[in-house]
Amino acid sequence: MAQAQVFDARSGSMSQLDLSGPRFETEPKEYVIHRAVVAELDNKRQYTASTKGRNEVRGSGAKLWRQKGTGRARVGDAQSPTRHGGGIWGGPKPKPARYGKRINRKEARAAFDGVLSAKAADGELYILDSLAFDKPSTKQAKELLRGMEVEGPVLLILTDDDENVALSFRNLPEVAVVGYGQYGVYELLRAREVVFSRAAYGRLTRNEEGA
Repeated sequence: MAQAQVFDARSGSMSQLDLSGPRFETEPKEYVIHRAVVAELDNKRQYTASTKGRNEVRGSGAKLWRQKGTGRARVGDAQSPTRHGGGIWGGPKPKPARYGKRINRKEARAAFDGVLSAKAADGELYILDSLAFDKPSTKQAKELLRGMEVEGPVLLILTDDDENVALSFRNLPEVAVVGYGQYGVYELLRAREVVFSRAAYGRLTRNEEGA
């Protein structure tokens, strides 16, 4: 059975927690995980790239010089895509919000649970217990990581009640701090170690529909 490392932030002691359930016992399938990552990254794009066509750039629509008798090549107006400063032919235009790739809910859940299960099997899941900061302290955050003996990059998953904790860890370059429900398969794969606060882990195990 897979286990998570539980680190008590007050005493500095480390213990083991057995992990069970579909969250931590799903066989990871690479093709499903790949589809989930592609969909997540594509849906993060805003599709706001835009270029101006020949009818949108400034300039006269008149022919620059007469057709014959100048010794130069034939030419049209200054807005032509073939001229410097002219319009762009076939360039990108803003697309609708739901233009990105999609993945069905069953596949998305299988990919998420598969990555969590792989992390658990490799001993890369941690739970921070008794985690409380009276005030933001990056020094205290560094000491906690040193006591846990984790190596970056680290994904730290918190709840809204952990504001001081988030402020303490966010200045550490090796730590990515996210709220519950603000991470997916891509963020889990990028991290070498995944650390949950006790509250975030509790919500993860209670919510069987996904993070």
